[in-house]
Amino acid sequence: MNKKTVFFDIDGTLLGDRNGRRFQVPESALRALDALRKNGHRIAICSGRQEAFIHKFFPGLFQSYVAQNGAHVVFDGETVVDRLLPTERIRGLISHFDSFGCSYVFVGKHHGWARNVPNRFFSRMEEIYGLPDFLVADWEPEQVEAGMMDFIFETDEDFERCAGAFTGGMIVNRHPGGLTSDLSFPEWDKANGIEAFLSHAGIPKKDTVAFGDGYNDITMMGAVGCAVAMGNAVAEVKEKADYVTSPIFEDGIERGLKHLELI
Repeated sequence: MNKKTVFFDIDGTLLGDRNGRRFQVPESALRALDALRKNGHRIAICSGRQEAFIHKFFPGLFQSYVAQNGAHVVFDGETVVDRLLPTERIRGLISHFDSFGCSYVFVGKHHGWARNVPNRFFSRMEEIYGLPDFLVADWEPEQVEAGMMDFIFETDEDFERCAGAFTGGMIVNRHPGGLTSDLSFPEWDKANGIEAFLSHAGIPKKDTVAFGDGYNDITMMGAVGCAVAMGNAVAEVKEKADYVTSPIFEDGIERGLKHLELI
């Protein structure tokens, strides 16, 4: 068997909330990742999360990743893609989303620039981002160094009010039970990030696997040779997957890799 490059989403795939505790990684997933590396396969992240989050919660484990929904791509520690929203694009997005009354955050590697976000949400959002002093409340468009966007929906009614803003192939990935949702642009998503990763590394698509669960993983399912949906994945991801494993906290990663005979 050729050695594989295996991409893992983070939230809902490698990491989740359990028993009232945030950011829990199943022991079986860590055991499986170790076995995967020992068998000579490459492991990589493909997530909406930032580089700093990856290194904080998986210290020393991942040197390759497609972060921020494809905006930041790193292969074996070398930056391949580092795309930032131009200031004029930021101004245009502000005008567009403000017209729908949306609350949102321009998300960068180390900070998020919040707009129209009530102060009462800030402490909860800081916990969600998992990084200290992440949110910036007072800023100008030219100060923003962001590669993606998150949106804040306190209720389903908030989402329905803003739904008309997401046009032209934008994909909103609502986080189950959470306050935030990440946005993927059609020309700039996980699939584009994986394509840049593989092109740079010279890795054929047939030698790649991806595990995912959320709406922003739908395009990722088609960017790899073998797509695996977690048992807790949304229906659209399961429909695109080649195989559906068990949920995250039922040893989904380990069982999926064993099914593929990678460990």
